[in-house]
Amino acid sequence: MVYLDTSVLLVYTLTHSTEVERSRAVDRLFAKISSGLVVAATSFYALHELYVFALENAPDFDTGCSFGKAALEKILQLPLRILPFSSRTERRRLAGRFVALKDASDIPHAVSAHIARCEAIVAYDHHFRAIADVIPYKTPEDYL
Repeated sequence: MVYLDTSVLLVYTLTHSTEVERSRAVDRLFAKISSGLVVAATSFYALHELYVFALENAPDFDTGCSFGKAALEKILQLPLRILPFSSRTERRRLAGRFVALKDASDIPHAVSAHIARCEAIVAYDHHFRAIADVIPYKTPEDYL
């Protein structure tokens, strides 16, 4: 099972038309997920970030809510495992393994992926390379 980071979910949903090159690879990855060739998970962290992105990039709150809901619906229709928020104890216990991440907001994603024993984090956030010794970093292009 692989962990899908917010950066991949965004391309699949909200930024699909503006990220044409990435969209091709992401669409192929999600086709493999839909057919069962790739088993994938994401987390409530990623879903929350996806929704907040819609709110922050919409012209008004109501439009943001509408776009965010549509993005969540598109993701939740897929055969993905949705990982829960990690407990405070788990985050504290495992956070030290991921101190190499420059963006602290990515640590919960790494912790969730690690707890679920994901074989890779699939993302466009290249700084996940810093923890490749713990969880390999891949991009959607690696699954073409």
